[in-house]
Amino acid sequence: MEARMKVIVDQDLCMGCGVCESIAPEIFELGDELHAKVILDPISEKYRLVVEEAIAECPELAIKIIED
Repeated sequence: MEARMKVIVDQDLCMGCGVCESIAPEIFELGDELHAKVILDPISEKYRLVVEEAIAECPELAIKIIED
């Protein structure tokens, strides 16, 4: 069975800059409140590298991976 992960965006930290959405549009999108939200849950392990890139590039450090 393929490993899956959960990704969260801390809405208190997110400033809606859109970096995560530009890196991984299949996983993140800016919501109506101009904060990023995760649109794929759970996330397949095949997206780990792109999620890790979004985490590294997030200027607010608002994105986290939650492992089961």
